[in-house]
Amino acid sequence: MYKVKIIVVCGSGVAMAMHAAFKLREALEKEKLYVHIDGTGNNELASRIGSYDMVVSNAQVTVKTDKPVFSAIPLITGVGEKELLAQIVAKVKEIQEAKNGAK
Repeated sequence: MYKVKIIVVCGSGVAMAMHAAFKLREALEKEKLYVHIDGTGNNELASRIGSYDMVVSNAQVTVKTDKPVFSAIPLITGVGEKELLAQIVAKVKEIQEAKNGAK
């Protein structure tokens, strides 16, 4: 099973990214979706984005990418969190199906 790689980005450093990454990992594990999650600051995104399948960020993503980008704000505030997690779960499953089918 392909392990989807997600990068969680914080605009001002990594503390909020780590909080969002923890909540995201917890939710995906409940769905039995095992993923690789890293956190980074927005200033490092351009050099790291190529290694990931998906971006979850609490800041504006200014790097040009064709990868799915989700807002991390609901993971931090709790407002809209269930809806966001449902969208991310669906996207993780979609990426896994595409990658597993491509083998």
